Amino acid sequence: MSVYTLVYVSEAAGIAAGPHCGDEIEKILAGSRQRNARCSVTGALLFTEGRFVQALEGARAAVQETFDRIATDGRHGGIDVLSAQFADRPRFKAWSMAFVGDTLALRARFCDAPLIALRRQQTGEALLEFMLEVATSPVDQY
Repeated sequence: MSVYTLVYVSEAAGIAAGPHCGDEIEKILAGSRQRNARCSVTGALLFTEGRFVQALEGARAAVQETFDRIATDGRHGGIDVLSAQFADRPRFKAWSMAFVGDTLALRARFCDAPLIALRRQQTGEALLEFMLEVATSPVDQY
């Protein structure tokens, strides 16, 4: 089965780091999960260093429509598509939107600059595998 996968990074506009950051991220996740379930889009959201890295997967039209909506959302700025391609399999089929927070696992692997390290990947493939690994590991968020 072929699945379209799009990975992007964006600046988290209007979401300040701090104790209430988690509340805002939870609101984003709740809305994303509902919309994605309706259009059969799955994926994962990583939030670190005031930026989002998101993987979206599903039928190409549904993924593109979801991304187009995100691109006009005021909570995202400076969007940069890292990868947009067909893959052999979906990685996040169990989640309408998995979440990878700024966890101890993320920091242990990439020290104090996980986003810089993650963006050095040549393709979105390594990012997808990493996000899947962290999403399925024990939770240690924030």
